[in-house]
Amino acid sequence: TCLMPLLFFGISLNAVEPGPIRILLLSGSNNHDWENTTPRLTKMYSDSGLFSIDVTNMPDTLEYASLKKYDVVVSNWNSWPDNDYRWPEKTEQGLLDFIKNGGGFVTFHASSSAFYKWEEFGKISTSAWVDSTWHGKPGEAKVLIEHNNHPVTKGLADFYTYDELWVNAEKNDRFELLGKSTNADFQEKGIPDQPAIFVSEYGKGRIFHNALGHDPKAMRNIGFITLMLRGTEWAATGKVTQKIPQELSSFESSNKEFIWTRTDTTFALVNGDNIVWKYNFNTKYGRPFFHPVYVGKNNLTCVEPDDHPWHLGQWFCWKYINKVNYWEYQANTFISEGSTEIKSIKITPGNDFSAELRLEIEYHPVEGENVMSESRIIRVSPPQENGEIWMDYSFEFHALADEVLLDRTPIEGQPGGMSWGGYSGLSIRFNQSFLDAGFISSWGDSENINGQNGEWLYMGFKGTDGNRIGSQIMIPPGSKREGAGWYAINTPGEPFYYFSPAYIYVKPLVLKKGESFNIQYRILHIANEVNKNLLESKFKKYSINKN
Repeated sequence: TCLMPLLFFGISLNAVEPGPIRILLLSGSNNHDWENTTPRLTKMYSDSGLFSIDVTNMPDTLEYASLKKYDVVVSNWNSWPDNDYRWPEKTEQGLLDFIKNGGGFVTFHASSSAFYKWEEFGKISTSAWVDSTWHGKPGEAKVLIEHNNHPVTKGLADFYTYDELWVNAEKNDRFELLGKSTNADFQEKGIPDQPAIFVSEYGKGRIFHNALGHDPKAMRNIGFITLMLRGTEWAATGKVTQKIPQELSSFESSNKEFIWTRTDTTFALVNGDNIVWKYNFNTKYGRPFFHPVYVGKNNLTCVEPDDHPWHLGQWFCWKYINKVNYWEYQANTFISEGSTEIKSIKITPGNDFSAELRLEIEYHPVEGENVMSESRIIRVSPPQENGEIWMDYSFEFHALADEVLLDRTPIEGQPGGMSWGGYSGLSIRFNQSFLDAGFISSWGDSENINGQNGEWLYMGFKGTDGNRIGSQIMIPPGSKREGAGWYAINTPGEPFYYFSPAYIYVKPLVLKKGESFNIQYRILHIANEVNKNLLESKFKKYSINKN
């Protein structure tokens, strides 16, 4: 879940259309980057479809009459380091009355570190920063579910995240503990697992606290998102109706049979209750793509991240055709200047649960004539016992205009070049919850990726379940091009994980009317640890079959 920064003043006048659960989000002051975390929370709740949400940056102006129209108050507010700060009496009493009369109250990370001189707040909060509290650097952490019968955590598996863990935070015996957290540093130093997930009751109301969520990166993790959505629903209603995401479920399906599922816009392979892969077409996004793609328990792909909403899991897209942009969307839409129009799609499922997808595609400006056509074939392997799935792409492009210029943003060293230039073509945008990203390349360099012209590249991670997973893209000899080059992004602070065998990275391609060209690739999704020798053997086996 991803957001663009927003600012709210007072109570939002542009609230989401009323939903079944009404949230008031307290914001406007916090020693933990509320300007960026409040918009992230707002979009997280809105995107779930379960909540409507208003935001106030002036919680000290509230009273019971303004609170009682909501089902739950979520706090992203504290006054640290002004720990003696108090709200007006009518606001403090209004919040207490709201909870006592059945309203929900949710805090997370530092929003419980407030009102140290307000005794009653100590009864409706827990895990505050006190004199004995300390923390190390943010880093990889494991969340351990302790209570599998409570509605918030029932069926939820342990998961990994990236967060700042507190040690010796204040303890409130009124709260029930649902889960703990730890990291390698704690384990090395013998520090016990730290309480992290809590629930309590106050009068007729329910309270949820999540010690996770230090910053926007931590708040992208699917485990954090799941806890906040489930905890907020429980605080508001006393029950949880949401299905746990597939990668976080501790339940084992009793039905392990593979089946195909199809709608007007999707085709998917399902194993019991779990998706293996799904192909999406004729959707609002304007181009076909794979998402999700599961390897083991981990979904590899990410769709519509806030930094680049046109990134669509595993997909193919040109950047510029005759100077028209087919890559980015135009502002606040899912429409690009250029249209990637599917004219036909034929899906042939195999009895062994392999599949073949054949698409006929036309490229043209939104209001213009066709400039290029494409015949695309994707062959997907049957699921392998070792968790591997391969997907073979074959593209054939035909120039329909008098001249077709396939171009990209220039790279550094070229006129108008950018550090982020060169990308275009087949791409994967990976799950933002992943950790410990790294590359293995056919040319032996795991650091210098962009512009290299090797035969294959692998990008791997630690998944949310702690296991290694990743993807290898292979280029057979017949698809090598002098002007191609690998393009990759690995910025864990965002997090932003992406790579592509960019066909026009170094230089564009010009076609005359009637000319055509072909490209082929294999994408191999792999569970478990890998090394260069193993990946090289995978490539050789593939390239021999292509000759």
